[in-house]
Amino acid sequence: MSNFIQGLLTVVVAAALAAAAVLMVNLAFGSPAAFYWAVLGAGLFGLAYGLQAGIYGIYDLSGLKGWVELVVDMTWSLPNTIFGFVFGNCIYPFFGNISKNDSKNSGWIVYMSPSGGSGFGKNVLQTLGTINIGGAGQHERMHLLQARIFGPFYLVLFALNYVCTFLIQVLWTFTLGGLLWLLKVRLKPYFKPSSHSAVQGFWGWIYYATFFELWAYASGNP
Repeated sequence: MSNFIQGLLTVVVAAALAAAAVLMVNLAFGSPAAFYWAVLGAGLFGLAYGLQAGIYGIYDLSGLKGWVELVVDMTWSLPNTIFGFVFGNCIYPFFGNISKNDSKNSGWIVYMSPSGGSGFGKNVLQTLGTINIGGAGQHERMHLLQARIFGPFYLVLFALNYVCTFLIQVLWTFTLGGLLWLLKVRLKPYFKPSSHSAVQGFWGWIYYATFFELWAYASGNP
């Protein structure tokens, strides 16, 4: 299958699936949004996403894997795809450019920062939905898989997990942890993350101790 045909199929299928998915959800919840607006909005998003995904050829539609990824991303994992497409494409262009080589047939769109140095997009990588910056890294593809597994619950569970780890960190730091630090029993009043964590300091444990991050770090997924 030629690249042009794969790209064209990606655009058409993405638009159709997004519209169909939103329509089904709309009907399931008693049509809280107007029929035409729901279909139009979803279809336009699918068209925009499909164009970007198709141009960079992220779905290998010559095999089953690419079709499964496309269908899942535009149905079950559609909220994650929307989230990543909007925020990833708003933020990541300030740190790098889309790499066609890293994106082609990979199932996600990859932004790469200029080589050299460190920082966000270099040694600190991130994945939002199907939009990534920095490449696969240690476990970024695991986040892509997690989003596809948990679908509409992924972002909610991630947010709730962050709230929980934040509250635990704050309560510990300003109670027993702070007391032990004042007594010079502990070097820091807060919980410290693993040395493998991409984020260190007070916020590092909040980030590292979330379920999805622990899973990704434990996987060692390249």
